[in-house]
Amino acid sequence: MSSTGSTDAGGGNIDRERDHSFDGITEYDNDLPRWWLAMLWISVVFAIWYVAYFHFGNGQIGVDRWTKETAAIAAERAKHQTGPLTEESLRALSHDPERIARGKTLFGTVGCSICHGPEGTGLIGPNLCDRYWIYGSNMTDIVEGITNGRANNVMPPQKAALSPDDINNLAIYVVSLSRAGFKPGKPADLTREKDNPITY
Repeated sequence: MSSTGSTDAGGGNIDRERDHSFDGITEYDNDLPRWWLAMLWISVVFAIWYVAYFHFGNGQIGVDRWTKETAAIAAERAKHQTGPLTEESLRALSHDPERIARGKTLFGTVGCSICHGPEGTGLIGPNLCDRYWIYGSNMTDIVEGITNGRANNVMPPQKAALSPDDINNLAIYVVSLSRAGFKPGKPADLTREKDNPITY
């Protein structure tokens, strides 16, 4: 079948018919619009970059991104909040690597490691890397214990030595120890400690 398409001012074909037909119907074989092709190739390049960056690079998606953004929001709120932080705020902050690192430093410098061991597995004090807790595993419970002490000040209060933010960071580190998984150490005293694992 010969082409019978119309021509432009320069004599070139604008509409080019394909050399076959279906039931006597022919169709054009025109070039796609340039804007459409540009959008296609931009989409292809973007898709390759997206997969490389977010699935194999430093980009964060899903739970990791949500955790980081939630921690950032909680940190901003904590700057403007007076009084103790809520359980929700503390849990959001508990995944912040910088706060965990600050808490780890405090754990060694304020004497926590003397009773709980350098890795938190317990010496005189209980193992912080198991699922058992004497006073509860909620972060507000942990903050309260660090602030005011426990067992008639056998665990000394830190409210005079540390700022509220430092106490929060110390609690965040303690939670990170338990969250990291069980480490053998001082056995749990089941007459005092209750099975109450940290799951957040």
